[in-house]
Amino acid sequence: MCLCQALGRTGRHWWELGERRESKASLQAAAERRERAKQHQAASKVGSLEEILSPHPTPPRWHPAGSRPRDCFDIYMSGQQEDGIYSIFPTHYPDGFQVYCDMSTDGGGWTVFQRREDGSVNFFRGWEAYRDGFGKLTGEHWLGLKRIHLLTVQGSYELRIDLEDFDNGTAFAHYGSFGVGLFSVDPEEDGYPISIADYSGTAGDSFLKHNGMKFTTKDLDNDHSENNCASFYHGAWWYRNCHTSNLNGQYLRGHHSSYADGIEWSSWTGWQYSLKFTEMKIRPIREEN
Repeated sequence: MCLCQALGRTGRHWWELGERRESKASLQAAAERRERAKQHQAASKVGSLEEILSPHPTPPRWHPAGSRPRDCFDIYMSGQQEDGIYSIFPTHYPDGFQVYCDMSTDGGGWTVFQRREDGSVNFFRGWEAYRDGFGKLTGEHWLGLKRIHLLTVQGSYELRIDLEDFDNGTAFAHYGSFGVGLFSVDPEEDGYPISIADYSGTAGDSFLKHNGMKFTTKDLDNDHSENNCASFYHGAWWYRNCHTSNLNGQYLRGHHSSYADGIEWSSWTGWQYSLKFTEMKIRPIREEN
């Protein structure tokens, strides 16, 4: 039974009760029950999407009844400002899915789409995994190219990348414009090309050279190199020929003897230092920005 059919039947049932009782109070109660039914149905669908990322999904925090948050910034603006898993409903995907929201960094409202922190999740994966997403939202994960695209085609977004090394040093890179597959009729066929501009921050820019590139995985080569950059550098990224950053590379824990195949941000730590922590997150551009 589709969601609209289930909700339609539930709505008729409560409406008939209201007619029989002919009271304003019962009609209001009926509306509240309809809303709870909608949330229950939506939760079932969103929960099934979370299973893709996590074998033990965390129950999401719900946005206020009756509203449809498109991203974490919508949720933040509603007054829910605690970090955690929430359900969002992008404009072009009304079924929705779960994301981790960073509500505390630089004004909050960030939708996280990548995190590395302990090496517990294998990031050397193929195209389907990177398209659909993997990992656990509360830990290491990749949200999925499909979902990143659905988010960034809603409007203008900024990107923040937080980095940490194994000496507890931190840095960040901010890009005032970011999107995936923004101009694509079929974003997957086009390789989910990245659009990025306007760097600022403390980590140095290691991403603008990747602007316009398609995403490459070990089993689908979209880069400009004679070799498959993903296979050669043990990652998956918007490689050119090949990279100045490799945040989906191997978790090598600091200095390493191999070259550029760890979690690299070359402008900050060079080509032979794999970072301890990375987090990539987006937020719609606000007027005051």
